[in-house]
Amino acid sequence: MEKVIDSVKREIFVKVPPEKVWKALTVPEERNRWETRNCVLDIRVGGTVSLDYGWGVSYVGTIVELEEHRKLVLKGEDEGLTTWAITPQDGGSVVAIEYTGSWSGDFEMMQADNMAFGTYQFMRNLKSVYEGNEDLRSHFWRSWIGVLHRTNPSGIPGAKVVKIQANTPADGLIEVGDVITHVNSFETLSYDDLEIIVSETEPNKMIKLKVLRDGQHLEVDLRTVPYGQTVQ
Repeated sequence: MEKVIDSVKREIFVKVPPEKVWKALTVPEERNRWETRNCVLDIRVGGTVSLDYGWGVSYVGTIVELEEHRKLVLKGEDEGLTTWAITPQDGGSVVAIEYTGSWSGDFEMMQADNMAFGTYQFMRNLKSVYEGNEDLRSHFWRSWIGVLHRTNPSGIPGAKVVKIQANTPADGLIEVGDVITHVNSFETLSYDDLEIIVSETEPNKMIKLKVLRDGQHLEVDLRTVPYGQTVQ
């Protein structure tokens, strides 16, 4: 039986000092530049953080620990902790996030991967906005093919299919248990690799998947549809 994991982490290097990253996390106008559409930030222990990301996604938590320019820890309504950590490095900052919880099995690991990936997208945007003044959010979550997946836990590196949504491009072509190893010749070694390529492709574009199924390598051509939609 696969072991239970109790944390999921992502990190990124941003070539700005920790003080600037701290403002990006704690000043509403700055946070809206790279992550949220709207937010309310009461930056003190016991203060409430309310984040509206767009795409129908929001978060409300309470600050349980803070160390200016270094750490911000939030407790969500589900009692899970979200820890932002900022570490100076090479003239910039390593920005890390860690979620605590309890996940095991394919479906729960898919949920954990999905949560961490969503945050990592915004972390990529933090880097882009503060290093190059470019907001990437219009490129996020454009398309999908109806595959729910996770980083493959063993064997061939890739994204293991956990569920296929009905009436989507993958329905009838991709199967639960398939391991997707490439999209358009690009390796997909993890959940993030597959999701970035597919979700940032424009709708109604053909993509080619390389799939490992029952020890056999297959190629599958699919046409993307707008994110969350089904085949008309």
